Amino acid sequence: MVGIPKTIDNDVWGTDLTFGFDSAVNIATEAIDRLHSTANSHKRIMIIELMGHNAGWIALYSGLAGGGDVILIPEIKYDEKKIADYLLSRFRENKAYSIIVVAEGVRTPDKEISPAQYLSKRIPELTGIETRETVLGYIQRGGTPSPMDRVLATRYGAAAADLIAKGNYGKMVALNINMITSVPLSEVAGRLKLVDPLNPMVIQAKNMGTSFGD
Repeated sequence: MVGIPKTIDNDVWGTDLTFGFDSAVNIATEAIDRLHSTANSHKRIMIIELMGHNAGWIALYSGLAGGGDVILIPEIKYDEKKIADYLLSRFRENKAYSIIVVAEGVRTPDKEISPAQYLSKRIPELTGIETRETVLGYIQRGGTPSPMDRVLATRYGAAAADLIAKGNYGKMVALNINMITSVPLSEVAGRLKLVDPLNPMVIQAKNMGTSFGD
């Protein structure tokens, strides 16, 4: 057996990128872009919930690309009061609206509803600001793959075929600093690649004023 890392969640251990991830980020970013205009028009807080299971990669990347003001991911514990204070400070600075990007795996006290639904009820209680939520759902999983994903899948497929031709089984092809490599499947199995709270992208986003609720 030879494995190829494919998931929109980008949570496969041992590779920098999985194919499907870039396409999902493109769709999510476009959705966030569209929310900016309606949020500004109605002067409200807009929450968008994105996929990713227990990993926050899609929310992190699309939140940065789409200009999310608050990005909530499972790997970083958030404080509702800090989020509320941040949102109120934006309104005091005459910033007419805010965009919150939340990963589906973010934990909330109410497990019967989605994180976006919970926050859309909780935030108005804490801030008095009108809030609406959008759960993007399976739209992120379908459609035409991005050019980057097409190229990555082609590179992975060619590398997998080469491993098979050489009889080099029990491996997964992977991307490491833009180089195609392979890792033993035994090392990949049962492990997830999650966002490190000290990831440089997280640090950079915080330095630019983005809140992660911590």
